[in-house]
Amino acid sequence: MKRFLGGCFAAVVFFGGLLAGGCASSNPIEPPPSAATAPRRCEGGTLGIEAGPITRQLRKRLQIPEDVRGAAVVQALPDGPGAAAGIRPDDVVEEIGGTRIGNYCDFESSAYNRSCDPVRVVLWRAGATVEVNLVPFEQEAFFRDLCRGGVAAGCFRQARTLWHRNRDDDRERALGIFQNACVAGSAEGCAEEGLHLLKDRADRTQETVVALQRSCDLGSGAGCTHLAFLYATGSNTLVKKDDRRATPLYVKGCDLGDPLGCYNAGLMSEEGRGTSRDASRALARYEDACEMGSSAGCTNLGFLYEHGRGVEKDPARAIALYQRGCDGTSCQRSNLNGCVNVGRAYRDGIGVEKNAARAASVFQEACNRKPDPEDINPEANRSRACSLLGALYLAGDGVATDLAKGRELSELGCEGGDSFGCFNASAVYSQGSGVEKDPARSAFFLDKACQADDGEACQYLAAAYETGTGVPRDRRRAADLSRKACDLGYEPACPKKPR
Repeated sequence: MKRFLGGCFAAVVFFGGLLAGGCASSNPIEPPPSAATAPRRCEGGTLGIEAGPITRQLRKRLQIPEDVRGAAVVQALPDGPGAAAGIRPDDVVEEIGGTRIGNYCDFESSAYNRSCDPVRVVLWRAGATVEVNLVPFEQEAFFRDLCRGGVAAGCFRQARTLWHRNRDDDRERALGIFQNACVAGSAEGCAEEGLHLLKDRADRTQETVVALQRSCDLGSGAGCTHLAFLYATGSNTLVKKDDRRATPLYVKGCDLGDPLGCYNAGLMSEEGRGTSRDASRALARYEDACEMGSSAGCTNLGFLYEHGRGVEKDPARAIALYQRGCDGTSCQRSNLNGCVNVGRAYRDGIGVEKNAARAASVFQEACNRKPDPEDINPEANRSRACSLLGALYLAGDGVATDLAKGRELSELGCEGGDSFGCFNASAVYSQGSGVEKDPARSAFFLDKACQADDGEACQYLAAAYETGTGVPRDRRRAADLSRKACDLGYEPACPKKPR
């Protein structure tokens, strides 16, 4: 099962909950002071470079080879280290201080809050490799002075520095500076303002929509994605659910470089929400999402390759993408659904040789993992991993047969709402596998599996009601369950058609 993800603003990719905003300025930008200074000793240094993701359109425009990864420079901030070294827009930052930059989030981690020791930066520039040595500036003073001088990006960065101190007074001040940055034309400032207001200021919902709309208009992919999320879910009192408005906003967010915008645009195309159902278009959006750092995008892309939707089946490509989703990225942590699919691939030999022991190891790790609230359906995927591991123990496949452990894991998965675990737990009690036969207990688990829309379980439960096995005999209930099983796609439950 898939769900929508809240977007992330272009400055740093945050995954999960929405935040909020508006563009009224409460703290006017101060008059410009003297030129920014560059103290060499500091605890938090910056390279003075603003960059963004490498989008499909940018790669085509600049003719960036497919094997070039990194972040594309948008601006070298005035009087900063990057500007002094001659770094310019459309340079691609490939390496900082020996650390390879695979995507925008890697850049964000390396370009800010670093030591102020000299650092080597490797750039791709119009087909050539350029190396420069920079001495980072102490970022707090640098951004403050830029903001006072009316540089919108300086205000945005000053506000971010304050916000992440995680102190109430600093956050209140930061919100005002985000508003200033927004008014001064910072798309990212508007996005952050909108996000933070949405999360913390329920009384200012109208400002939220205004700020997110302005951020999108100014070119923030994350602002477009968050605004789309409001329309796709109807989660704001001022915005009614409207897929036809959400989908083009997701597409715009994707085109502007937001990986979650790409993920959600793919989901809208795959499910035909606000647009026609189109697996090929979904595939392209998931590709963009995966390349820009969305682990969920990699997982969904793998699913399309496994099942040949919008592309020829390619099991080897599918397992590689599932693994990328499971591994996670600097933009988005591990996608548990990707891990479950990696285990399933090893269990069934999808794109790799069968390796039940490897499958059991993957399922075990996923079953033991504490669900990440920022992941997609983490509880459901954890429960499925437990159920799948339980089935291996029951069958002795890849692990030593352990009926008690298999039953416990199946029941654990069932408790989390996984129909596969419920069905297997029912079979344990029906067959007496390591326990005494218990028809009533078996019927209990069949009922839970049927409630979770397992058509086969519904039909087995119908048979139990038909014969009074573990439940009171009830032919009307049996007939209802058989119809449900058929409706869920379990063909043996459907009436036979006359020949």
